[in-house]
Amino acid sequence: MKILVTGVTGRVGRNLSAALLARGDTVRGLVLPGDPGLGSAQAAGIECLVGNLRDAEVGAEAVAGVDAIFHLGAMMLWGDFEQNAVLFEDNVRGTFNLLNAAAARATDLKRFVFASSDEVYPSLSAEYLPIDEDHPTKPYSFYGTSKLIGENLAFYYHRAISLPATVARFALVTEPPEVTRPDGWLGRFLFVESMIGTARAIGGTEAAATLEGLQVDPKTLLLARDAGGTPYMFHYCDVRDLVQGLLLLLDHPDAVGEAFNLSGPVPFTYDLAIPYLSEKSGIPFVEVNIPGPPIRIQHSIAKAQTVLGYRPQYDFHGTVDAALAAGDVKR
Repeated sequence: MKILVTGVTGRVGRNLSAALLARGDTVRGLVLPGDPGLGSAQAAGIECLVGNLRDAEVGAEAVAGVDAIFHLGAMMLWGDFEQNAVLFEDNVRGTFNLLNAAAARATDLKRFVFASSDEVYPSLSAEYLPIDEDHPTKPYSFYGTSKLIGENLAFYYHRAISLPATVARFALVTEPPEVTRPDGWLGRFLFVESMIGTARAIGGTEAAATLEGLQVDPKTLLLARDAGGTPYMFHYCDVRDLVQGLLLLLDHPDAVGEAFNLSGPVPFTYDLAIPYLSEKSGIPFVEVNIPGPPIRIQHSIAKAQTVLGYRPQYDFHGTVDAALAAGDVKR
């Protein structure tokens, strides 16, 4: 098959494209102008189209002649209302332009996979655990709102013209090396330095001050507990598991018209995960009871397991071990 992958140079796009090429598919990647990953994508054997989906003509050119579409590309911005216009143009208008172009070829397409996010719930403010696909969708960020709009657009075209659309609700996605860095997608939730902003957003100034007052290296790992001493809990998805889930959404006929949580096999608790990472990496950790609402995230992947046969393999230990094996963790 010839498959369009938007966001082809991102962490998910790179790994998904490699898997598609390995199984014999042809990949066309949509790349933003000035993307430094263009050369690497071309070297990997990806046919690259440079353009922005804000332009409807780019959407039409991107979908021409393809058999399936993975719409992974999106702007990821939070916190500043001035950024909402950017999110709207790139994530909402861009998704509309791509879907509208795909609609003209609906009968020729095997699948349109839309990459959504657990921010549509959102996971940090869950009404119950584990979060399943029936959980109310009440995003607090405009990013999450843009993803929910994208879901609704995809399902509209499915209902209206039988576009074979499916939605993947990603948990936080990480590549193994990112677990050891304060600026990594998962690492942001594991280190004192990078957790200060999150603590402030969730628990206010008192929670942030608890971390700011620590007399430790900012790059120290954080074994976070709530005010009562219960450890934080987090659920993420190793990109290798996510690729498995995306390929199932492409191939399985029962994926059409449905939304699926794609997350790792199990959540981790900080009291078990942080000491393990510290031992493996040599990075010290500190235990802190943080006032205010805690982080407790757990996703249900039962629907993906039952319907698609999704079998994620990489828990926290597996991700850390992969980073170690690749030499990405300093002893």
